[in-house]
Amino acid sequence: VLTLFHTPASTASKRILEILRSSSTAHKKSFELDIVEAPTVPTPTQLSSILEFIGKDRVAEVVPGARSEGDAVGLLRGQGERGGGGMVRPLLVDWNNGRAVVGGDEGAVLRLLETLPGN
Repeated sequence: VLTLFHTPASTASKRILEILRSSSTAHKKSFELDIVEAPTVPTPTQLSSILEFIGKDRVAEVVPGARSEGDAVGLLRGQGERGGGGMVRPLLVDWNNGRAVVGGDEGAVLRLLETLPGN
């Protein structure tokens, strides 16, 4: 299962979504794609998993201004009601394989897709 935390107004986010949609046929890889649009933010449990995947020391890359997981949860909780602007999008999460790509790094997204386990 891949989850894309997506902002429809963002060019980078739209591009990552386009790559994901076309990739399942181009790479003959089957995956379930969940799209979570702003202002919805990850739950505290999801955020904890994401930080485990990328490294807790990179929390500010996911939630700018956060110095810890607790900071990030607080900032997202406050931002969620005002548009979810407190987190970086696009954010692609591969829950099954413990990986995440923060931001619009198309190369990193393609590498993640290419290394998905085959069917």
